Amino acid sequence: MAMESKTTGKVRSDRTYFFAQDADRQIFAYTEAEWGVGGAQPFGNYTARSIASMSLLVAFLTIPALLAPVLLIMGVVGMHLGAILFSLIFTVLCTGGWLLTMRSLRGELRARRLRRERGLPPPSVVVTDDQARAWYTAHPGSIPVTRDNFPESTHPFPGEAP
Repeated sequence: MAMESKTTGKVRSDRTYFFAQDADRQIFAYTEAEWGVGGAQPFGNYTARSIASMSLLVAFLTIPALLAPVLLIMGVVGMHLGAILFSLIFTVLCTGGWLLTMRSLRGELRARRLRRERGLPPPSVVVTDDQARAWYTAHPGSIPVTRDNFPESTHPFPGEAP
């Protein structure tokens, strides 16, 4: 899944880590899989996409997604063109929304499991590569401070031309 660059607006899929801080202003590094639902949009409001809200959306979309094909069959049996078109559109929208929400929910559950294995909190406040680089320079050990790990850092690394 491609990620949008926070500084250049280009799509980046080659990043090793994405960075976020917690309430104590400690910065954590996440892989794309560990980021979870916010992984596609590391600049977004992560708290708006919670397991509870996604579960409610799945529950809300389940009944229409199951009933939509029945309406389509009823429209075909009754040979009513308006009912067929409405049912077809309704089926595509409800079933597609349900499948997309289920995919997101599974991705978030997988990300939670991966974060739990590494002891990471959910990402909440995104930080720039420069902020993360400053943090990991002051607190060395877990992530090497290299251009590969901080590709959007605006400051030169040792050995780079200024």
